[in-house]
Amino acid sequence: MVFTIFTKKRKIQRSRLALAAAVVCVVLLSDRDRQAVTIDRTFMMANYIGDASFAFTGSLAAGLQGMDLLGCNLVGFITALGGGTIRDVILGRMPIFWTTNYDEALLCMFISTATFFGLPYLATRFGITAEGEFVFWTDTVGLAAFAVLGARVAACLPDHHVHAGACALCGLSTACFGGLVRDILCQKPPRILYAEHEMYATPALLGALVCVGLMRSGAETPLDVEGMLLGAWVVIALRVLALNHGVRLPAFPSEVAAKTVQCLGDSDLDSAQGLLRSSS
Repeated sequence: MVFTIFTKKRKIQRSRLALAAAVVCVVLLSDRDRQAVTIDRTFMMANYIGDASFAFTGSLAAGLQGMDLLGCNLVGFITALGGGTIRDVILGRMPIFWTTNYDEALLCMFISTATFFGLPYLATRFGITAEGEFVFWTDTVGLAAFAVLGARVAACLPDHHVHAGACALCGLSTACFGGLVRDILCQKPPRILYAEHEMYATPALLGALVCVGLMRSGAETPLDVEGMLLGAWVVIALRVLALNHGVRLPAFPSEVAAKTVQCLGDSDLDSAQGLLRSSS
């Protein structure tokens, strides 16, 4: 299981890094004239950071499942760009963004290939593992970047007014649905649907809501940059808090499920399982 054993020292380190992320956000927001930070630059940087982070974790997951170079590239590509693709389909933004601009697709393929060939060296030289801090922070940064990016895309959709809840769900889609497809391809339980690990999708949803709330606050000066930076920090801080303290959403009681199965006869159980398979 991923992220099951944590020391007090590691909790302190994560908390300090989350605090450092808040300091970075404050520094970036200190330029009120937008000379150092512009909306377009923030959007572009967040996009590339999210692409690289998720391409790395997707290729890593595929490699640990024994996939070849093509498999690692496909899974890395889908992990990084799949959520945004689903978001654009929902919003009716055609053609899909990566079919008209090749920079993100090339970045994902480069990172996926580099991970495939470089991971054995990195694991030996720096002790990088799927359960380690480096992968955790890589995944967290990607989650934060894509959550606010997806929310902003929906909130700024021309000629359409997407309500705040739908904008937050678009942020959730961008941040999590690529990983959902990755887990299915790697034959693993989708992490956003189970409470075995720490909260994953909830921080992304709440961070996206914060982003949209600031963007639509009605302030005289647009708060797009503030919304993106604060929303991203909320995602990071909530995920660190959930991981350090074992916070999870309530799960369906396993004993209730076990008793239900026991109460069913063999024929009833077979018919119920067949019904579930046909409905899925």
